[in-house]
Amino acid sequence: MELPAEFIQRLHEIVREADWEQVLESFQFPRQPAFRVNTLRSAPNEVLSQLAAEGLQAQPVSWSETAFTVAMADRERLTHSGPANRGELYVQSLSSQLAALLLEPQPGEQILDLAAAPGGKSSHLAALMQNQGWLSVVEPIRDRFFRLQANLKRLGVSIAHTYLTDGRTVARKTGPRFDRVLLDAPCSAESRFQLGQPESFQFWSPRKIRESARKQFGLIRSAWGALRPGGRLLYCTCTFAPEENEAIVAGLLEEQGAAAEVLELPEWLPHSQVGLGKFAGTEFPAACERTRRILPTNAHDAFYFALLEKKA
Repeated sequence: MELPAEFIQRLHEIVREADWEQVLESFQFPRQPAFRVNTLRSAPNEVLSQLAAEGLQAQPVSWSETAFTVAMADRERLTHSGPANRGELYVQSLSSQLAALLLEPQPGEQILDLAAAPGGKSSHLAALMQNQGWLSVVEPIRDRFFRLQANLKRLGVSIAHTYLTDGRTVARKTGPRFDRVLLDAPCSAESRFQLGQPESFQFWSPRKIRESARKQFGLIRSAWGALRPGGRLLYCTCTFAPEENEAIVAGLLEEQGAAAEVLELPEWLPHSQVGLGKFAGTEFPAACERTRRILPTNAHDAFYFALLEKKA
């Protein structure tokens, strides 16, 4: 079964020609397994020693002291390893691990994770905060909410306050109080398409993209409303679609004017491409070119990141 022709056509408008073959090839194979050492429970050298004792050899990643990969054949062994069962590591894609690092939460701050299940990014935020401060964690879907709570407990997160609610209502309840907000928005999940798994893309359509975009704009409005002046918002998705990425950022910039600034993202971001200036006849503000897309490789999922600051 082939990927939808319309998806491929759209993708060609998004990805640079130099990266086209690599991106297209990435849909043929699953990603290399990756994990993050949970510093609330252990230290990297201790976890690596325990994995080695179980016959698992982990390879470091250049941009994070806590990110590692293992061989493709070791995915199941990693998932059921002793450190994983004890919450000393969390199996998490490399691109997903970038979110908390880009937001840079500090100990003692008030942080909001607005669409948090299953808890990988929330627990990473807590680890970077050294379990000091306040972490509000929001998830609207009941079964995912309870899985989120269980994961946070297993990973030793003590500063999380969990809320079963629609993220679009949060700003009305809190007002602008948070130092930083993470919004990993529900999306059309185009980065998860795999040719060997037709179910991963069988429900894809431009209509689904439009439906996702409507929800995302409600969420980013709420995220912005909950952010204090001087605070930072990281907006991200695991999809290619500009309607769910640049267009959402552009809509917020149009509403907020000079109160919103898109910040430059660091040069060390792996396999990244600057945000688009236009797509399908729609032009985006020049500031959108400060956002970034992570292009998929054998180790990285596709991801989109935009870091914004609320001016005082």
